[in-house]
Amino acid sequence: MSPRIFWFDFRRALVSGLRWILLASLALAGVGALWLGFERGLLKNDEFRLRELTMNDNAALSEARLLQVTGIDLDGSVFDCNPREIREKLMSLPEVQSARVSRSFPGSLAIEITARQPVLWVACQEEGRLARDPASGLLVDRDGLLFPCTAAMWEEAEGLPVIELEKEPFPLEAGMKVEHESFLRGMRLLAEARSASPEADEWIDTIRQYKGWGSQLVTRGGTVATFGHRDLKRQMNDFLTACEHAAGTGRKIATIELVGRRNIPVTFQIEGQAPPAPEPPREIAPTRPVSDLQKLLER
Repeated sequence: MSPRIFWFDFRRALVSGLRWILLASLALAGVGALWLGFERGLLKNDEFRLRELTMNDNAALSEARLLQVTGIDLDGSVFDCNPREIREKLMSLPEVQSARVSRSFPGSLAIEITARQPVLWVACQEEGRLARDPASGLLVDRDGLLFPCTAAMWEEAEGLPVIELEKEPFPLEAGMKVEHESFLRGMRLLAEARSASPEADEWIDTIRQYKGWGSQLVTRGGTVATFGHRDLKRQMNDFLTACEHAAGTGRKIATIELVGRRNIPVTFQIEGQAPPAPEPPREIAPTRPVSDLQKLLER
């Protein structure tokens, strides 16, 4: 290649490179100008400032907690509030069952939250999960999902029954679904009690496992009833019948073992002895046919 040809090719490449550099610079300048116009016209435009933030009354989140979780800037623009991202942050909270976020221009953001409905407490002494403790305790909804007790839930949740769980290889954490065998057995017993007595939640204090073969139901009046895992309907009817009969004679049952059909050991509370439960007993009087135990008691 001669020097003249080399210089010609070099000058042509240099001009071409400069042309592309100039075009790229013009493109970047154009993008910058567009962004600057967008920022001044929309993001920093006082007309699109977030002026109204509304949230429905719910037991899951307070207004302060909402701002903490979502990071919404009350002095920012409505364009900074991405409904999809805000909803994802809300749905990550175990106590939130559903959330809906809508944005309206020029400056409104509306949030609707449905809190999970507690049906009982779970407790596990080995893990430090205490019964009816808003700090360490956990609530359960009808789907078996664990979630913490918020301040707004406490009044409703304070009197719910408790299921004490045995130690399992995996810890209890908010957001997980309870699949402990002791929980499932306790739920079956609780469901049977609720079916037999509409006021079951008002007189049941705690349900716990007992020696691997049974469950114990402790009433708010201090009665400790031991059930086997099978034939729960018959055992529950016998238990309620015995409580009715004891109340009719002016006595209160201390302990009762319901596994057997005929031989049902019962002890009674001593008058003046304080029951272990913090609340006074309630009268148990569901309507149902007379059971075999009632016939035996009337002899």
